[in-house]
Amino acid sequence: MRIVSVTAHVPYEGVPHAGGQYVLAHLRALLERGHEVTVVAPAWRGNEAAAERLRAESGIDVIVCPPRSTGRAAEWWDTQQIRVFPVRPPLRFHRAVRDAPAVRRAVQRADVVEAHWTELGWTTRAVRGINPAARHVVIAHDVIAQTYERVFAATRPGTLARLLGYWRNASVAGDERRVYRDADAVLTFSGKDAAYVRRLSGSDRGTVLRPPFPTSPSRSAPPEGPPTVLLVGAFFREVNAQAAQWLIDDIIPLVRREHPDVRFVLAGSGPTDRMRAAAATDPLLEVTGEVVSLEPFYDRATAAVVPLRMGAGLAFKTVDALTRGIPVVSTTVGAEGLSGEGAAAGLVVADDTASIAAALSRILADPDGSWRAARPTADWARAEFSAETFPRRLEHALNPEGEPS
Repeated sequence: MRIVSVTAHVPYEGVPHAGGQYVLAHLRALLERGHEVTVVAPAWRGNEAAAERLRAESGIDVIVCPPRSTGRAAEWWDTQQIRVFPVRPPLRFHRAVRDAPAVRRAVQRADVVEAHWTELGWTTRAVRGINPAARHVVIAHDVIAQTYERVFAATRPGTLARLLGYWRNASVAGDERRVYRDADAVLTFSGKDAAYVRRLSGSDRGTVLRPPFPTSPSRSAPPEGPPTVLLVGAFFREVNAQAAQWLIDDIIPLVRREHPDVRFVLAGSGPTDRMRAAAATDPLLEVTGEVVSLEPFYDRATAAVVPLRMGAGLAFKTVDALTRGIPVVSTTVGAEGLSGEGAAAGLVVADDTASIAAALSRILADPDGSWRAARPTADWARAEFSAETFPRRLEHALNPEGEPS
């Protein structure tokens, strides 16, 4: 197949966020199956430099579309548009992709046009008329309406924020519904998200495609050395920064009442100034910043914690720890698409400070027993998110009527 892949972030080896890592695995799987791939992206967030790396690493043709307007005023206007219409990419970038002659030529000859992230689905629906015969697919990394429902639920009745929440919920749901209804298929990473897409769109378009995770060695016993709790995240994302601050301010002090020697490691790019300041005064708290590889941090982790309060969709950081056999303590948000779908003893779900701290303390008190109990969960996760079967599963999801192979 000839596939045009429209993405918010051009991926490359070592891209410092889970969404980009998925897109890279996705593109590599398509190449492995012999498909011709053209990547299209707006010229934002470092995509030009990333495109150079992807071309050099894979030979994939990458079209980066610069907007006509630039500068601080244009960036300010982008921010306002995203606040008002979160499902839609900023208009200048939307038009840049929609109107680029190279994009139009690629779409005209495509068998499949896919959009990574719902926001880029808003753009691919605008180019659908160029080639109505092509199959149009949205890969919904997150179902955005779920996030705004949670934000709305957290606002106080009778406030301006509450009134704004009513409007924002309706706006987001309406735009997301349009994107999903105009697609031939919507791929999600969990059964919960697929059901939400079907309900929102009033159609049968929601299909589950489990993302791939490398089958790195899964240990059956905790690592030697000091007890260590790991939180992984791209902390430039507000939901991850909020989770880290909750961990630092409230959860760590409770855990240390019972385990004063436990180390906490917050590994990932974009840590906030408050996170760095906390680490500067706490010798048992490490804030890494961007790292070349997370492997050394997973290798030293006794437990992983995922204290997300906001967000939606599958938390890759949770799956990554589970596949390695590491016991995980997560909120309901961080366990979406896992708890109740197969994950068992290796994933403890708790939503308040005391319960999260207590669950971590139980693991630290008996790490050997906790790791033994987590083993069946690791086996399930490794099978469910198999990298070996992903290329075939992806090909079928993009073209279910194609020849079986």
